[in-house]
Amino acid sequence: MSGLSIIIPTHGRADLLERLLESVAADTAKVEFAVEMLLVDDTPEPANRQLEDIARRHGARVLKGESHVGGKRNLGAREARYEFVLFLDSDVEIQPGLLRAHHDALSAAAPKVAGCLGKVEFVGEPTFSWRVIAEMQLTLPFAYPDVAEAVPWGPTANISFRKTAFFTVGGFDTTLPLYGGEDVDLGLRLTREGYVIVTSRTAVAHHAIQTWSTWRQNLERLYRFGQADFHLLLRHPERSFLDFPTGPILWLLQLVAGIVLMAVRGWELWPAVLVALLLSVLAYHVGYAMFKKQRRSSFWVHLAGPFIFYTMDLAKIIEAIRYARPGLILRRVKFLDDLIAQDWREVAASTWGLAASAFAYGTATVFLVCMELGVQQ
Repeated sequence: MSGLSIIIPTHGRADLLERLLESVAADTAKVEFAVEMLLVDDTPEPANRQLEDIARRHGARVLKGESHVGGKRNLGAREARYEFVLFLDSDVEIQPGLLRAHHDALSAAAPKVAGCLGKVEFVGEPTFSWRVIAEMQLTLPFAYPDVAEAVPWGPTANISFRKTAFFTVGGFDTTLPLYGGEDVDLGLRLTREGYVIVTSRTAVAHHAIQTWSTWRQNLERLYRFGQADFHLLLRHPERSFLDFPTGPILWLLQLVAGIVLMAVRGWELWPAVLVALLLSVLAYHVGYAMFKKQRRSSFWVHLAGPFIFYTMDLAKIIEAIRYARPGLILRRVKFLDDLIAQDWREVAASTWGLAASAFAYGTATVFLVCMELGVQQ
């Protein structure tokens, strides 16, 4: 039957959910095809009653699901009446025309088109923590429709699929650890099978910044992202590339060089080696921020930016050690086919940061060691 089944995994967040369902109801009134809403919920009692009341007022079905968000989406897709299934996160609000954009994109497409990715725009008062996240390109996947007509994967905040293609590859993989990344994994499995995911700039949803607004929220999320990256590398080695050198790897090599120097010339040189290493780290951040800074961006935001990747890399390293796969520490997932082009400012800024770091360490080491040896004489 022609229509669109909207699947929303839920757990609490009643206020955000109500705004989403109101926006869906308003857009549904403007289309001629059938639309149904399915909430897959695991909110414990008695809080779940508020969600059930909201669902009832807006004509949505409530299904009892497991805690795994991928399992919730799979259940919703199995229970969906229609061939086209649209996944939305509970903290978005859809904009007028989104339902028609998804439905028309899939109904007019060739059978090998498995899905359609809509655009997510973040709204709300930006905090310093949020600005660091946004400037580090972590929100780029939400804006893929602005840079690509087809993508190998897309965030599940606003994406639709043909149900037949979705289940051909088994839906979301619920054996993945609960770190995230199930949207990437699904898209890459579809792509590997020859399917295509198109994008739509007119299928727009707004996402509340408030769920990304604090360092505590974001550091926990980033750590999970790093863990998820490791498991994506395990499952999709064909989508990985060698990422070397990085700032922390350079500093590790500099530390090793400093230890060798102290072993040869005397351990009393340790203050000089430590100061040189600290200057190297500072030079990387300053060089990175100076290159990344543009007219309407903040130097201080960019100065803090690399800590985003340090958090993710630390999580990946710990997972690699835990699973005895150290070879994956230096590899990254190629999330987009033209990743380098889309992320060129980041690549260039990191390169300048590495150059500044190496220069600062070499210069400081020579100067400080010479001073230390001069004092000894």
